Amino acid sequence: MTLDGFRPGFALKRTLLALSVGVCPTMGAAEVFDSDSPFRAADAEGEEQRSNDVNTTYDKIISGGAQTVTSADRPFSYYVSNRGTLNALPDSSLKDVHVRASSFSAQGSHIAGGVSVEYGEANIKDSNVENTNGTGVSLEFVQNDLLDVSHMRVDNSTVVGSEHGATVGTRGELWLNNSVVQGLGGGDKSNYSGLRLTGGIAKVSANTKIKGKENGVYIINGSFGYAPQINLLEVDSSSISGVAGAAIKVDRGASARQPDTTAKILIANGSSLSAGNGRLIDILSKSTADVEVNNSALSGNMVADDTSTLNVVLRNHGRLDGNIINGNSVTIDSSGHWQLKGDNEVKSLAIDGGSVGFSEEGFHTLTLGQLAGRGRFDMRIDLANAAGDLLNVEGEAWGKHLLNIRNTGEETLPSEFDALRVVHTEGGDAQFRLRGARADLGAYSYELEQQGNDWFIVGSGKIISPSTESVLALFNVGPTIWNSELSTLRSRMGEVRGQEHGGGWMRSYGSRFNASLETGLDYQQKQRGLSFGADAPVQVPDGTLLVGLMGGYSKSDLDMGRGTSGKVDSYYLGAYGTWLSEEGYYLDGILKVNQFHNASKVAMSDGEKAKGDYSNMALGGSVEFGKHIKLPDEYFVAPFAQLSSVWIGGDSYTLDNGLRAKTSQTQSILGKVGATLGRQFTLADGGVVQPYMRVAGAHEFSRSNNVRVNDQRFDNDLFGSRAELGAGVSVSLSERLQVHADFDYMKGEHVEQPWGANVGLRLAF
Repeated sequence: MTLDGFRPGFALKRTLLALSVGVCPTMGAAEVFDSDSPFRAADAEGEEQRSNDVNTTYDKIISGGAQTVTSADRPFSYYVSNRGTLNALPDSSLKDVHVRASSFSAQGSHIAGGVSVEYGEANIKDSNVENTNGTGVSLEFVQNDLLDVSHMRVDNSTVVGSEHGATVGTRGELWLNNSVVQGLGGGDKSNYSGLRLTGGIAKVSANTKIKGKENGVYIINGSFGYAPQINLLEVDSSSISGVAGAAIKVDRGASARQPDTTAKILIANGSSLSAGNGRLIDILSKSTADVEVNNSALSGNMVADDTSTLNVVLRNHGRLDGNIINGNSVTIDSSGHWQLKGDNEVKSLAIDGGSVGFSEEGFHTLTLGQLAGRGRFDMRIDLANAAGDLLNVEGEAWGKHLLNIRNTGEETLPSEFDALRVVHTEGGDAQFRLRGARADLGAYSYELEQQGNDWFIVGSGKIISPSTESVLALFNVGPTIWNSELSTLRSRMGEVRGQEHGGGWMRSYGSRFNASLETGLDYQQKQRGLSFGADAPVQVPDGTLLVGLMGGYSKSDLDMGRGTSGKVDSYYLGAYGTWLSEEGYYLDGILKVNQFHNASKVAMSDGEKAKGDYSNMALGGSVEFGKHIKLPDEYFVAPFAQLSSVWIGGDSYTLDNGLRAKTSQTQSILGKVGATLGRQFTLADGGVVQPYMRVAGAHEFSRSNNVRVNDQRFDNDLFGSRAELGAGVSVSLSERLQVHADFDYMKGEHVEQPWGANVGLRLAF
């Protein structure tokens, strides 16, 4: 993207521009070309004086024709005029060069006294230009002919001036590519700069670096017959630095007769600005600057005094981290972003899918005269202290806008608080909504409510936040994991009752649970795992006793919806025993210890992520008593009663968004009664198939599983009754090898298991 005028053939366009602005309030266009005009007369008198000065100042005068400077030539100062041509070859040395209505080229040369051009052309490549007594390179304005243009191109070169590095006057065009331009700022004058524009054009590209002792670029009004000229500055993939002052300063000249300064400035494609006084753009004395930031990120302030006009455009990933002080208008496209550093006031903001962010330190107000378009405003609030950022539109606001209230887990709010205003307008059809529909502030999520022309964060309709959901789910899921692991062992014990031989076994299992708690938490749990163990018979009177050891691992994935999830890795060891009397009575006992590793990943309502993790231990056991009753035709029924309990150690942890969660312990006391009905089939090859069905009723007695989130209490128990239904089959493939499969369904007041399955095998010793 280029500014108007940064194209070949600019001369005619520049002429039309000068004419369209107006040459002089008291002089018509025809008078400019009139040979009798006072300007022509003054120019004629100046030519005579110029000839005398040239003869005494320059060593070599080239009037027409062409001359070449080689490395063998001594360094001279050159004056080239009358369509003459001077060509400096590699390794040549020159004092200084002045071009008037002529051309000059240098490649690989050293020029000790600078290069100046009057409506001519200069091309400098791979060279070093250093003027210890003035400006490095300059394009001078001579009021001679509206069609004359001064043009200079500098490639891969270094230009240093003891005052300005480079100057460009009216109708001058300077192209800088992969070069270094520096103004050392010597002498007693102020506003020395790397580059000075007075009504000209400068295109800076290809990693060019401009540096000024005071300002990086200094722009003042250019005049043609005291008519204002537009300064055009394009900075592409380059840098501008003002050591003591602004990166770019726009000001009016010292003369009261001079017109106001107008500048168009483009900062594009990764370019950077730096300023010693923090002002990237500094607009003074009735000046006007149109600044576009395109595909570049700038850090610093843009400032206009009370008499000046500053218009800013952020386009194509253009970003400004800083304040716009006394801005007239700001335009932000869909990929642009303005990050405020404090309170700001702008007359007009037009935003087309872009964003504005408030400062990360303290709370601030953006005051606008008017607002239009569609945009996102990144804001922060503190409901506990009734403070926050404010978008204040003192005129009308139009369009649809998104408020991205920064979510946090840190806040601890009272049960009642005053609504906090985040947007004020004086009218218009603007609509505002929260990103993610809610704002997460500590333990709860809050809504945005419109009241007249204002928008407030309110406490009514609050729900627990995703962060709170994640910690409640992790503190709640332990008993479910423990009991699911227990069911696989219970199935194993059922298949070995009455066996005379011990053996080794392994089971793989999976299940899904849906939990719905009174706190408003709903989550899904998917569990999968593997258990294994070995047992051996022990001789006892009046029956058979089998004792064994087991271990295993399970992984549970929790889904709270909207991108919030949890994970629990469970490692466990246990001991078990089962006794079966000759009359069919049985007694099972289990003792199991677990190590849980818990982790939560939170997707807050504003789309930001948070996470946290902790570890804890669990210890529990189960006792089941029943009787195996044989029925005719190989049927059997086994009524039973079971009591299981687990104690899960409490812990506290903090999510990285600041939410604090703590529980002293989690406990489950589950009672269950039921019966198993089945039949045994003997196969022709001697194998045995035993299908069965099981029904049971269970009740969770524990009611004291309290969790504190940011010092607010939540009841996290699963108290209530539930019904269970199961089916399975056991197949003895041989005297030593047995396979088994179980399928379960459970439905309760707060928890449902849509399905559960485990399959395994046993190999007798």
